[in-house]
Amino acid sequence: MNLPMRFARSLLALSLLAAPAAAAEWRQASEHELRLSSFDIEPATLRLKAGQPVRLRFVNTSEVGYSLSAAEFFRAAQVRQRDSRAVAGGTVSIGPGQTREIALVPAAGRYTMRSGNLFHRIMGMRGRIIVE
Repeated sequence: MNLPMRFARSLLALSLLAAPAAAAEWRQASEHELRLSSFDIEPATLRLKAGQPVRLRFVNTSEVGYSLSAAEFFRAAQVRQRDSRAVAGGTVSIGPGQTREIALVPAAGRYTMRSGNLFHRIMGMRGRIIVE
């Protein structure tokens, strides 16, 4: 077997060994729920620990779809690979009555979260994310 082929196989074997460890890390991450309803995000202030993996569960309790924008927060965080498309552009969308989970490792800072809809923001659908 030539050297490039052995290297590729070794790399594949290492990635397969690392995958279960990463999956276990996300399963053990603390879970935080954000409930979205008519003009409200609950809790209005989300407190997280920097560098600690978390699973954020976004729950839409209304009959209309919502998008939650937190571009700086998502950009600074290390988002689980399979969730990266869901927060592309710094916004996560949740359909009526649906739940979406995003796993990430947050970076220290103070961030704004708000509805992606201007009218909803005017009506008070905004909050803060504090990562210490």
